[in-house]
Amino acid sequence: MKKFEILVIGRNVEIHEVVLRLINKNEAWWATGALTDEEVFAICKAKSFDMVLLGSGIAEESEEILREYFNKLNPHLPIVQHYGGGSGLLYCEIQQVFEKI
Repeated sequence: MKKFEILVIGRNVEIHEVVLRLINKNEAWWATGALTDEEVFAICKAKSFDMVLLGSGIAEESEEILREYFNKLNPHLPIVQHYGGGSGLLYCEIQQVFEKI
């Protein structure tokens, strides 16, 4: 069974670790985390993803750069903004994307 690859980008280390742990509890998903734009670019050179999850705390300028980067990399790559709200909301946000794939 193929696991859906999710790139999780966030700025708060503690929240980031929780989100990664929650996503990786699902047997069908695998999350890779990045805390900086530089990490994102390095990771994306080595691996492809089915979805990008943007966490809170990302500066507007950085988000614009990231969205532009992903649009050039793959214009069909789903990018979801996740502001929090608990694990149920997180799972729903991800599941909605993968139901469309």
